[in-house]
Amino acid sequence: MKTVGDLFEKYRKLLKPPQASVEKECLEVIGEVTGFDLSDYKITYTVSTRTISLGVPSILKTEIKFNQEKILNQLKVNLGEANCPKVII
Repeated sequence: MKTVGDLFEKYRKLLKPPQASVEKECLEVIGEVTGFDLSDYKITYTVSTRTISLGVPSILKTEIKFNQEKILNQLKVNLGEANCPKVII
């Protein structure tokens, strides 16, 4: 007897989340970690390099870069090791 979660394990390893899903999850995690609501600003995720680019004012970007490790670790938990971004620019 298999659990339902085990049935989809193969697909979880093979499929990558879409770009928009990663961007949305990143906005939510940044909001949780830093307390900033970035829904009005531009965020771009490059799938090939696994890089997040932020179009925010420099004071917010500095605070996000200060908490980069916490944000990336939370994204690893939420998206998985293979699907999470490596760098926030």
